Amino acid sequence: MKIYNVLNRKKEEFRPLDAETVKIYACGITVNGDAHLGHARQAIIFNMITEYFRYAGYKVKYVRNYTDIDDKIIDQAKALHIDPLELSRRRIAETDAVMTKILTNDADVKPRVSDYIGPIILFVQKLVEKDCAYVTPKGDVYYSVKKFPRYGKLSNRKVEDLVSAVRIDENEEKRDYLDFALWKSVGPEDFGWDSPWGKGRPGWHIECSTMINEILGQQIDIHGGGRDLIFPHHENEIAQSESLNNCQLAQFWIHNGLITVNGQKMGKSLNNFITINDLLEKYHPEVIRFFILSHHYSSPLDLTYDLLEIAERNLYYFYTSISHYRKYINAVEAMPPEEGDNNVLSVFETCMQEDFNISKFLSELFVIFTGINREKKAEVKQGKIMTLLYALEKLYPILGMFGDPGEFIKNAKEKYLALLNIKEKEILELIHVRKEAKSNKDYSKSDEIRNDLLNRGILLMDTAGETVWDIKSLYSKT
Repeated sequence: MKIYNVLNRKKEEFRPLDAETVKIYACGITVNGDAHLGHARQAIIFNMITEYFRYAGYKVKYVRNYTDIDDKIIDQAKALHIDPLELSRRRIAETDAVMTKILTNDADVKPRVSDYIGPIILFVQKLVEKDCAYVTPKGDVYYSVKKFPRYGKLSNRKVEDLVSAVRIDENEEKRDYLDFALWKSVGPEDFGWDSPWGKGRPGWHIECSTMINEILGQQIDIHGGGRDLIFPHHENEIAQSESLNNCQLAQFWIHNGLITVNGQKMGKSLNNFITINDLLEKYHPEVIRFFILSHHYSSPLDLTYDLLEIAERNLYYFYTSISHYRKYINAVEAMPPEEGDNNVLSVFETCMQEDFNISKFLSELFVIFTGINREKKAEVKQGKIMTLLYALEKLYPILGMFGDPGEFIKNAKEKYLALLNIKEKEILELIHVRKEAKSNKDYSKSDEIRNDLLNRGILLMDTAGETVWDIKSLYSKT
């Protein structure tokens, strides 16, 4: 298996540190607002990666954290007159609920920063003792960047070039502009925890280093997150962890591309901030997964509703095809395929072994489905269908799609019937009237009903012995 390693800026052969267990840590969500599409992309991607390792026979320990305390959370809690950690508990419960809708499996461990304050303080103390960090008269603790000669290796920048990339505060008691906070002092009335340096709160970067150390150990196989975390967050994690433990923190660094909305960076100030719940109000969870997984994880992703609708139509094509396949197999009473060579699984594995290229596999699926839909030889068609259905069932934990066609098709039709302001009962009644008209050879009335429904967005198809209907904007002939 080859994975693009951001640390070395090339694809490298993956070999786990432990022969059986793969250790993965992905930076999670700071719960100072609703989970948004960027959070969804990261969670879906690492869900896919984790499940593929399990498919490949590895045991996996996957950790995705929650940052449950920061300045915004504290300010919001003050305005609501509640404890900051209580506000975070509510937000985490809400986030877990929404993630359940878009993930096949969540992380094995979802630690919260507030549960690791003791280990964080101990981590900082050890860095101070090793002279990698220093305490200011105010009670802040800073990491001394120049004590780590390899600083900048992840972002591939020289230390002298990084000054322009950090915020400079003339009032800070820092020895160097690049030094970053491990512990931030607060006033006696402010929210915080007692420490050897006075009351305060942990810096952002030390939180992840500590949780990795406590849960997964000094070294892990894969560390990941959004591309925006490469500098300074992940660069600082490396400095802290490797200074303390004298070993490499992570073998592989994987970063997913960022999301824009109609070409603009997503943000509340631009009024284009899209939460996961916003999307779930309009689209089935699998449409969101299809949209995200149909683009390579490392590429930037621009969200437009046109692209979401394309994803919806593509997924509808797959599901209507699967529905037809199941009816076909039931009609011929076909036996399930035996374990063995499966060309669909082979294609999948080839794509995934090349840097988790699931987007390529989804493209290959179109070719496979199209081939089956065009196949004329009954015996060949039957074999291909059984092979495909077996593969899709086996791959569901990774794909999170292609499960029950009835549920997806019903959901899609109900959505569009509401948009078109027409009820299924009315369609069925008109189909019955049209059938009677055809029986009476009143073809003019039959065509009139058909054309009227077509103009209203409903497609009628006459098959052997019955007339079926579909949504015009979703239908693709299979």
